[in-house]
Amino acid sequence: MATTVHIQQSRVSHHSRTVALLLCLFLGGFGAHRFYVGKSGSAVFMLLLSLCGFGLIWWIIDLIMILAGSFTDDFGRYVSSWDGGPQQSTPVVSVTTHPPVQRAPPPPPPQKQSDEMFCNTCGGLCKKAETFCRNCGAALQH
Repeated sequence: MATTVHIQQSRVSHHSRTVALLLCLFLGGFGAHRFYVGKSGSAVFMLLLSLCGFGLIWWIIDLIMILAGSFTDDFGRYVSSWDGGPQQSTPVVSVTTHPPVQRAPPPPPPQKQSDEMFCNTCGGLCKKAETFCRNCGAALQH
């Protein structure tokens, strides 16, 4: 029996949007909000850009994205929950079960008649009057 299981994960992050917004407002130039949601690589890059004086535009874009609810965490889930607790999301599981394949029963073995015999080489049925087997061509022994 074959079983297929599909699990759908939540599209909403467990990170708080409020915390991300406050981190972005006060420490956004240093990429603190990106460290918070798990985007460490881009957070380090943002920190280096800010130290060079080029992080202001990126900080404003992230601030707008957090306010609009389109900011995502490191798994691509939206940081859209304003409360501080984790989201209780139940994964959707669908199970598909395929019925077993019905196979036809094997054909019954051939029944030997009085004027027939079995070939000693292949086991096929042959007439006693024949000299060679029709199946394998071996010489028949009478």
